[in-house]
Amino acid sequence: MKCSIALSLFLLAICAYQVSTQSHNVTFGTIRANDTLLDRELVVKKYKLLQIVSDDYEYPRKGYYNSFNITGIRCTDQYTNGDGGNATLLKGGPGANEVKLHLKSKRNHGFKFVIEVYGRA
Repeated sequence: MKCSIALSLFLLAICAYQVSTQSHNVTFGTIRANDTLLDRELVVKKYKLLQIVSDDYEYPRKGYYNSFNITGIRCTDQYTNGDGGNATLLKGGPGANEVKLHLKSKRNHGFKFVIEVYGRA
C-alpha cells in the first residue's frame, strides 16, 4: 500500500514537472506547404523585477497594406524551460488580412517569441 502511494506521488511529480517545463508555442489557423511567409519577427521583452511584461505585435505595420489572406500564424516560444510568455490573438488572424497578437510574460520573467505570419493570394 505504501509503495503504491509513493509510486503514485512520484508519477504525479514527474507529470507536474513536464507540464511546467514546456514551451508556450501556439499556432493559429493552418499552415500548408504552398503558403507564403509574409512576415517573421523576433519579439523580445526583458523581465522587470516582480512585474509582468507585455507587448503587442501587429501585421501589417502601421502605414502598410497586406493584400494576402492570412492562413496561419505560428508563435514559437524561445524559452523552452516553461518560463516564457503566452500569445493571445486579439484581432484578425486566419481568414483576414491583418493580425494583432498580445504577448505576455510570467511574473518576474521576460519573453522571446519568433512570430511567423503565413498567407496566400
